[in-house]
Amino acid sequence: MPDQVLTALKVLLLALVYLFFARVMWAVWSEVRTPVAPRGTAPKERGARKTKGAVSFVVIEPREERGHRFTLASVLTIGRDEDCDVAMPDDTFMSGRHARIEVRPGGAAIVDTNSTNGVFVNGKRVQGERSLRDGDRIQAGNTVLETRG
Repeated sequence: MPDQVLTALKVLLLALVYLFFARVMWAVWSEVRTPVAPRGTAPKERGARKTKGAVSFVVIEPREERGHRFTLASVLTIGRDEDCDVAMPDDTFMSGRHARIEVRPGGAAIVDTNSTNGVFVNGKRVQGERSLRDGDRIQAGNTVLETRG
């Protein structure tokens, strides 16, 4: 093959490698970034109004639900069933009644209700129940909620 063809193939290969790395970086960046509400607008709220000292949970994933806020009054149920407080009927990795979040004397706690795929807080699987702190990320199925105190 002539040298010009080999040089063109090298440049093409190098361009494809850079495009691949750019796509990987874009995918990682879009997964780890947190949504920020535009100035002057409040996140959409579902359920009871937030009172002073109340714990709320904001949907991070899936994108179409991002920004929805759920306020914990006594118990929040999470699952695919329509009667759950945090109902995600399209999340096929979530059980009908996947988990519940309860008010405890020391704050909020999440309880895994024997879900098939488990509940994770900050990437660690919950065995039974676990207390929650501000900023904790809860994953049930493909749904991710962030604790806001």
